Amino acid sequence: MEKVGVEPAQQRIGDNQGVPSMSEPALSLSASPSPSAPIDSPAPPSPAPATADYPSPFMGWLTVAILFLLYILSLTDRNIMALMVGPIKQDLGLSDLQISLLQGPAFAVLFCLCAIPLGMALDRFSRRIVLYLSVTVWSIAAASCGLAGSFIGLAMARAGVGAGESGFGTGSYSVVGDSFPPHRVSLAMSVFIMGGVMGAGIVFLLGGPIVGAAMKAGPATWPLFGTLQPWQQVFIMTGAPGILLAFLVFLFREPPRRKAVSAGAGYGEAWAYIRRHKPLYTAAFVGFGLAYAATIGFQLWTPVYLARVHGWQPAQIGPVIGIAQIAAAALIPLHGWTVDRLYRRGRKDAHLFWCLMTVLAAAPFGIAAFLVASPWATVACYWCFMALILSTASMGPATVQVVTPAYLRGRVSALYVLASGLIAMAGGPAFIGLVTDKLWGDEMKVGLSLITSVFCVLLPAALLFALGRASMRRAHEGDPV
Repeated sequence: MEKVGVEPAQQRIGDNQGVPSMSEPALSLSASPSPSAPIDSPAPPSPAPATADYPSPFMGWLTVAILFLLYILSLTDRNIMALMVGPIKQDLGLSDLQISLLQGPAFAVLFCLCAIPLGMALDRFSRRIVLYLSVTVWSIAAASCGLAGSFIGLAMARAGVGAGESGFGTGSYSVVGDSFPPHRVSLAMSVFIMGGVMGAGIVFLLGGPIVGAAMKAGPATWPLFGTLQPWQQVFIMTGAPGILLAFLVFLFREPPRRKAVSAGAGYGEAWAYIRRHKPLYTAAFVGFGLAYAATIGFQLWTPVYLARVHGWQPAQIGPVIGIAQIAAAALIPLHGWTVDRLYRRGRKDAHLFWCLMTVLAAAPFGIAAFLVASPWATVACYWCFMALILSTASMGPATVQVVTPAYLRGRVSALYVLASGLIAMAGGPAFIGLVTDKLWGDEMKVGLSLITSVFCVLLPAALLFALGRASMRRAHEGDPV
């Protein structure tokens, strides 16, 4: 007897020769309600025709290229502050904790809260329109950071950046996922994610000289805005171009959705599905969130460590950390290729298994980076740490894509962004600032705070990956957990 809720392999896989793709869920709900579904749950929508065409390869990769560029822009507007911590602290009279609140919670709260309504909008309306509005809003808010003259003003502008960027990640995952056949999505998703992670490196590589030049030039008087400090000028110069670049989303085709969405569908179905696979989604939402928190903490506070402890200037920190970040990000497709091979060989928990291995391997380098005497040894350990930990960058969204039915992906992805984003972007930077101010009480001990994050933030993520592996295997088999 055929199991309820499991589609025949040939209907899901297309031309993938009977091997499940990591970009498609092994479990998909049928058109009729499952016996295990809540009575008041709406019936899943009918699937889209199997012959639904994909964009041409050229259009698919043009889509990835444009989203790649915009992802770099989003990381620039999000992380450029890391190179200006000293001047901002001095001009506004802030503490490390306040800086960490600006880098983390001020950005993350609206980023996460807006994920829910934007996830529903992405399932119902033109994704290109949502992406355009997202880029425009965050760019205006990023430029507005340059007009802030107080902690509250800067926090409000950072919140606007978070609100704008909220719809970009979820919308991009959805568009990329529908622009390629299942057996080709993994590479496309890895390339797109690589753009975002490289963006963090490009922020330092190009942002360092920009910040250095602005600091050297000093305050300047701008028409309409009056006298602006160098850090304010940098915010405006890096944020304003996005207002025009947002129109790039209209250069690619809106791909057809693989399955229609029920007109009255809310988040009830998504929560019901998540509850049936609790260990898996705990690993996906919380485990990856913790891994990202540790990663972001290292990205934002390692430059501060080099400046405080070793006396490096932004013009030196930027290119060195930027090259290390970009070189580490270039290995992301290798992680995706490795997981694809493990998956095709029958390891249905490949995503969590590989992230478990790489997180455990990264931890010693994260600790050693701030115990060595040479700043260049710190940079070398930082690169090793990032090269390993960035395996989680694409595996988080890929895991959600693999195990979630197509018609629920927009909403489940929004919940993923909400949970992992709140943990990562609010918790990562704030944890370092809080530990430095309240535990160690000395801004020169920021390196010890980063080591503390390895034990208190990163290693718990590895534990959740380990606990979620069996649940992921059972989800692929179509059995409730």
